[in-house]
Amino acid sequence: MNEPTVSGLINKLSLLSPNKEYAELAVDLNDIYESSEKLKLFIKNLCNSSLDKETLIDQLMEIELELDHINWHYQSLKKELKPITE
Repeated sequence: MNEPTVSGLINKLSLLSPNKEYAELAVDLNDIYESSEKLKLFIKNLCNSSLDKETLIDQLMEIELELDHINWHYQSLKKELKPITE
């Protein structure tokens, strides 16, 4: 499967309306995808490496930051989807 790109997502989202560009929605989807890939790696590395307490804490903080980033884009996505789905 090809990784999504913002332009590819905008192209797909144009099916919703040819008169409106859904760039913000595309950016949110793309960032959620990229962050989920990072999150997957963070968790995988967490499980596959021997860590001291400080490093573990640092990695958990990185995971929290990535989750906050996903949540920010999720909240933005919800706002963009509301008028489309009503």
